Amino acid sequence: MRIISNLKRLALNFYFWVFLAFGVSLTFAIVYKFMDPVQKHNTIVSDGKGYYAYLPALFIYDDLSFGFNQTIEKQKHPETMYTDYRYKLDQERVYTKYYLGTSIAYSPFFFGAHGISKWMGWDADGYTAIYHGAIVLAAIFYSMLALIFFGKILDIYGIKHWVKVLVILGAYFGSNWFYYTCWESSLSHPYSAGIIAMLIYFVLVFKSKPSTRLALLIGFLLGFVTLIRPVNVLVILFLPMFFVSFKAFVTFCKKHIFKTRVLVPSLLAFFAEVSLQLIMYKAQIDQWYIYAYSHEKFFFMQPHILDFLFSIRKGFFVYAPLFIFSIFGLRTWYKVNKFQPLWWLGAFLFITYIFSSWHMWWYGGTWGTRVFIEYLLFFSIPLAIFLNKLKGHWLKVVVTIACLFIFNTILQQYQYRKGILHYEQMTWQNYKDIFLYPIIP
Repeated sequence: MRIISNLKRLALNFYFWVFLAFGVSLTFAIVYKFMDPVQKHNTIVSDGKGYYAYLPALFIYDDLSFGFNQTIEKQKHPETMYTDYRYKLDQERVYTKYYLGTSIAYSPFFFGAHGISKWMGWDADGYTAIYHGAIVLAAIFYSMLALIFFGKILDIYGIKHWVKVLVILGAYFGSNWFYYTCWESSLSHPYSAGIIAMLIYFVLVFKSKPSTRLALLIGFLLGFVTLIRPVNVLVILFLPMFFVSFKAFVTFCKKHIFKTRVLVPSLLAFFAEVSLQLIMYKAQIDQWYIYAYSHEKFFFMQPHILDFLFSIRKGFFVYAPLFIFSIFGLRTWYKVNKFQPLWWLGAFLFITYIFSSWHMWWYGGTWGTRVFIEYLLFFSIPLAIFLNKLKGHWLKVVVTIACLFIFNTILQQYQYRKGILHYEQMTWQNYKDIFLYPIIP
């Protein structure tokens, strides 16, 4: 009886479930990353190499032209997939298109790996297995941070404990978030998710108790997440959603935000954070700004909204079907407050329009729609509201379907890692052929 009582007590503790998610993530990382002779050297790869490069450039090689990309990375570490992330304005001026914020998010874990390497007398060149492992741990840390703040935000909405647990674990395991945390850990999305969750929570705290200190923190967090990915600044589009009406939002802004003692510190914190990228450009190429992505751009007259959301190739609702219920949740939410779900829908459609207008709307070799990972918080709110109101047979049916969706998404992670689910060229015929493909072929 005591064991059963203790299990019930654990089940009612939200942090137990976060710890469980941490344990699953760390176990996966140890088994499939740290203990694999190939994968333990292949976390800092692809775009992650460009994000990470600032750290060895500044703290090991003192070389912002990234010459070590050709020597240390390419020649000394052929076991790691190679990427040349250097771009040249001329023979002397070299830069990387990747933004600085993700490397700042990595930095405590990088310094830990670097310190251990030096202390143990290991090769401290920034690219041995311990540095790759440190980045996996960093991604897990930021994802767990996001889960904690997801929980705090759902508490503000009065969501039942079991619904909160199901929604948060569903968001993590029932989408590509878990995969990009534990496998392609060097990409920016888990880090953005953690910072955005913190940002939104402190915005809600500020809404209840405005203060200069919170305004400063909010400005810093918004600057940080913008420095990770500039399009992350679009998160501010969702802010009116947390008020009962747009008029209430405007009134709050006039009363509590458009005040010198609040607005100035917040803006200073924001621009101080964002200016780090400008300072980096100045150090690299002796000019304050450059559009670093060169020929890559948005085509706003040619968005691929339906493809982005529903295509077999990369559709968000295809590879994270759990969040179909978020759309149902808008109707439930509408019965409580008409403005909030309508604003949510408008903000969702707008960011979908922006992201689907990128020249490569499928975002390269990816599993699902990875650019929505940082926005899963906003999908979790209407999903939680929907489940919170369901009762009786409908509740059982929806929860059963939700669990099946989560199971299929976990299976698809395996399929993707094994090359069963193609990284870029999925078709309807291919999807039918591999649907529920057994774990052991």
